[in-house]
Amino acid sequence: MLLGIPKRILTLYFCLSIASFNLKASAFAFVPPASSFIATTPTIRRNSARHANNAAAGSNTALSAFKSSHLEEELPSTTDVIVIGSGLAGLSCASLLSHNSISTLVLESHDTIGGAAHGWTRRGFHFESGPSLYSGFSIDASPNPLKNIFQIIGEEPEWITYDRWGTVLPSGKFAAKIGPEEFGSVLDEHGGPGAREEFEQLMERMGPLSDAAQALTSMALREDAGAIVTLARYPRELFATLKQGQSLNDPFKLIMDEMEIKNEFVKNWLDMLCFLLQGLPAAGTMNAVMAYMLADWYRPGVTLDYPKGGSGAIVDALARGVEKYDKSRICVNAHVEEILVENGRSAGVRLSNGKVIKATKAVVCNADPFVTKKLLAKSMKAGKTSTEFNEYMEQITNTDDDDGGIPNLKSFIHIHAGIDATGLPPIPSADFPAQWAVVRDWDGPEGVESPRNIVLCSMPSLIDPSLAPEGKHVIHAYVPATEPYELWEGLDRASEEYKQKKEEAADFLWSAIEEYVPNARDRAVPGTVQIGTPLTHERFLRRSKGAYGPRVVAGKHTLPGHKTPLEGLLFCGDYTFPGIGVPATAASGAITANNLVSVQQHWAMLDKIKLPERR
Repeated sequence: MLLGIPKRILTLYFCLSIASFNLKASAFAFVPPASSFIATTPTIRRNSARHANNAAAGSNTALSAFKSSHLEEELPSTTDVIVIGSGLAGLSCASLLSHNSISTLVLESHDTIGGAAHGWTRRGFHFESGPSLYSGFSIDASPNPLKNIFQIIGEEPEWITYDRWGTVLPSGKFAAKIGPEEFGSVLDEHGGPGAREEFEQLMERMGPLSDAAQALTSMALREDAGAIVTLARYPRELFATLKQGQSLNDPFKLIMDEMEIKNEFVKNWLDMLCFLLQGLPAAGTMNAVMAYMLADWYRPGVTLDYPKGGSGAIVDALARGVEKYDKSRICVNAHVEEILVENGRSAGVRLSNGKVIKATKAVVCNADPFVTKKLLAKSMKAGKTSTEFNEYMEQITNTDDDDGGIPNLKSFIHIHAGIDATGLPPIPSADFPAQWAVVRDWDGPEGVESPRNIVLCSMPSLIDPSLAPEGKHVIHAYVPATEPYELWEGLDRASEEYKQKKEEAADFLWSAIEEYVPNARDRAVPGTVQIGTPLTHERFLRRSKGAYGPRVVAGKHTLPGHKTPLEGLLFCGDYTFPGIGVPATAASGAITANNLVSVQQHWAMLDKIKLPERR
C-alpha cells in the first residue's frame, strides 16, 4: 500500500508513462541566468504577444507568451497553494488548481518558465530544450494525460502532424513511417529471416497487456479514499487493468524470454526502444510501458504530433490555464530559499530576497528531491519535522542501489545550432527525416547505455518553418542520459580544459548530425553554435549532478507518490510516480492536483476529458 492506494492500482501510474511515445527530453537554455540563483527581483509574468524573433543579433531571448513586469509589491503574502518550479508537472498541477478556483502562486528561479520544456531564440533561431516525439495530441479522444489537461483548462497549442522517424544503425539507415505499414519491410531488410515472424508473434502476445495498459486514465487517480469514487467511474477499464495485475509491473525481458526472441535485430531494436522510453534496456523496463508503446507506435494510421511554435507552446498553454483565474500568478526570478514548517505542517516559503509567502492549503514542490531536501534543511535541523518525515527524505534521496536506494541516470551533452539550408530539402521525407536516432554499436560495454553510443538528432524547422529564418534550419543533437557526470565534475567552466572537452563533444555530435545533413558543421551560422554539458544541466535546471532522473528498474525499485508525511507538502515531477517523460510528468502534476481538490471537483474535471472508446 502507498498512502492508501493498493499496489496493483499503482500500476496505472506506469501505464501512463508513455501515453504518447516521447524520446528523452532534456533541457537547458543559454540565456542570461537568473539560474545563477542569486537574489534577484521577483517578476510577475503577464500575458502578451509572443516575442519569439525580436532578439538583437547575438543575444538570447527566452521564449514565452508572458513578458516581465518588475512589480515585487504584486507578490501576494498569502495564497492557497504555492508551486515551487514551473516544469511541466508544476504547471500541470497549477493549471488544474486554478481551474478549480484555488489561488495558486508558481515560483520559478529561472527567468523563463517551462523547466525542461522551455525554448529560447538566438539570431532568429528558435532552439528546443529537448526534442520529443509527441503523439495523441492531434486527436480529440486521447489517453494522453497532457491532452486531457488541455481539455480541462480549455487551452492548447496548435498541432502539426507528420509520420516518419529516422534511424541510423550499424546495419544501415532508414526512415520508415511509424505504424505497421512499412516496418515489416525494415524487419526483412535489417533483421533477415525470422525477424518479421518473431515481431508479429510478440505483438500478438502483448495484445492483452496493451489493452490493459491503455484501459484506465491516470486522470482518475488520487491518493485518498476518494479514489474509490473516481476510479469507479470507469468500472470496465478498472477491471481490465487489474486483471493483468502483476504482469504489467514485470520487466519486459520476461516476455522476451517467454517468446524466445532470438533475432539479434529484433532484440536490439526492442532494447533501443526501451532505453529511449525509460532510460533502461528491456531487462529493466516495465511491461506496462512497452505494452502501451507497442500498441500506440504500431497501430494503423498513427501519426506524430508537433506543437506549432515549438515545445514552448505547450508551456504557454499551461501558463494561460494558470492565469485564467485572477488570483493565480506565475513569478520568475523568484528563487525559493526555504520551505517553512510551522506547527507540524508546511506553511509557506522564504525567497532568497527574504520575502515570506504563506500557503493556507499546501506547498507543492516540483524540484528534484535533493534540492527539496536542502530547502527543508533548516526546519529538519531545528526539529520542526517528524522522525517519519526525516526518514522519508533520507529514503527518497538515497541513490545507493545496494542499500535500497534508486540510482540516478546519467546526464547529457548537447549541441544546438542554426545552419544554412542551401541545397537541403524543405520538407521531411524518407531520405531526409526531421528527427533521427544514431546507434554506433550494439555490443558496447554497457550496451545501449554505453556513453556516447546513441545520439538523438532533431531538425524541427523541417516540421515548422517558423522556427528558423528563411533559408535556414535549426538543429539539435544530444546523447540521451549516457554521459557520466564524473567526467565533468569539478571543472572550471572558464578553463581551457572545459572548453576542449566541449569541442570534443561537439565533434562527436556533429558526426551524428552529418548522417543526414551533409557538411553540417560547415553550414553552421556564426554565433548560433551552443554546446551543453552535465554542468549546464546542473546549473540551469537545478538538476543534482545534471541527472536525467531516477534509474527505476522494473521489479526492483518503486517511485514515491505525491503526498508526504509532512502535512501540506506534496511533491510532483519525474522523481515521483509515474516517472520520466512528458506524459508521465503531466500525469504526476494532475495526480497532485487531484489530491488537493474535492471529489466533486475531480469528477467535474473528468467530465471534460475525452478518452478513446474501448472495445
